[in-house]
Order: sequence, then C-alpha cells, then structure tokens
Amino acid sequence: MAGKHLQKQSNKPLVILIIVAIIVIAAIVAGVIFFMNGGMSMFKGEEQQTTAPAAATTSVIPESTAAQQEQSETKAEDEKEQSAPTEAETGVAPQESKIDVVVPMDDGVEPTYFNASFIPNGKVEDTTSGQSVTLREAFGQSASDGVLTFNSDGTFRDTLISGEHNQGAYVVQNHIIHATYTNDKNMIIDVVEWDGDTPVRFTVLYGDFLVYFGKGD
Repeated sequence: MAGKHLQKQSNKPLVILIIVAIIVIAAIVAGVIFFMNGGMSMFKGEEQQTTAPAAATTSVIPESTAAQQEQSETKAEDEKEQSAPTEAETGVAPQESKIDVVVPMDDGVEPTYFNASFIPNGKVEDTTSGQSVTLREAFGQSASDGVLTFNSDGTFRDTLISGEHNQGAYVVQNHIIHATYTNDKNMIIDVVEWDGDTPVRFTVLYGDFLVYFGKGD
C-alpha cells in the first residue's frame, strides 16, 4: 500500500511539466505568428511612407534628351553666326548711328561742306565780366583734349564739351557756318578768317564763355 501511494504522487510533477511546456510552446507559436503578420505589415508601411514622397517629387530627364537639346541649341547659334555676313564679305565697315538734326538754313543758297579739325588756341573770354580766363577754369581739366572736327558729310563732333550731345550737323552758306547739336541747340560760330571754303580761325560761344579756335595740324 505504501508503494502505490508513492507512485501516484510521483506522476504529478511530470504532468505539471508537460502542461508548462505546452503553454510555453503555444506562447512561442503565437509570438511567431504575431511577428510574421504585424511586424511585416509595420515595416511595409514605414517603407512606403519614406519612399513614396521621393517618387512623387523627383523627375529625371534622360541623359540622351538633355544632350540632344544642347546640341540643337549649339547648332542654331552656329547657323545664325554663319548666315550673318561679315565685314570682309561685304566690304562695308559698320556705320555709326545717323545724326538726324534739322539745321537752320538760308533759302536759295547752296550749302557747302569742308573737312578739318580745330583746337582752342588758349584764349577764352568771360562775356559777363569781359575778363580773360583759362580753358581749365571754364571747362575743367578735360578742356586740354578739346577738338572741334567738321566732316565733309555735314556732321561735326565737339569734344570740348562732354556728354552724348557733343555732336551734330552743319552747313556752310555764304561763308557762314550753321551748326546744330543733337539736342537741337544751335552753335554760335563767328568765323574770323577763311582759306577758300575752309575756315582758319573762328570763335564759338559756350554759354558765357567765348572760345577762340584755330586750325589744327
């Protein structure tokens, strides 16, 4: 009787171990199933979230298309340069902008022109005081480079004054020079001496200053 009682008591721990093992195995299986389903779906969601914006905002131009566009632009520029005639081909040098000025003239008198340059001879008179002044006092330091040039095409340039309106057009009628700057301001010229149809010495009134000119070399 004592042996049977001991044998029945020794089976209880084995049963407990089997139940615990079954519970552990079931927990492991449940954890694996949860990880396979929930974990994979979570990683997929994160991957979609991080890659989707890049795919939506990124545009790629094929390298071959970009190269073709660059070649087309370069070819168009080359053709434009080749089609434009050069100075050597035409034999005509680029012309300056035409001076469009209305010069006052005497009716019925044929105008003439000449080609010569004149420089101030250093004598400048202040008409308000009647005193003589220097070119530098009247026009500043750049006055030493002043030259008044008349061309046979009826234009002139006056570098004694600065600015864009230092040129214009002129005519000669009865030994009187009519000249007008591009700003429609008339030049007041009084010729003192002539050599045929070309002046030798004259004066020009610049505001209050009367400047004496002589023929340059």
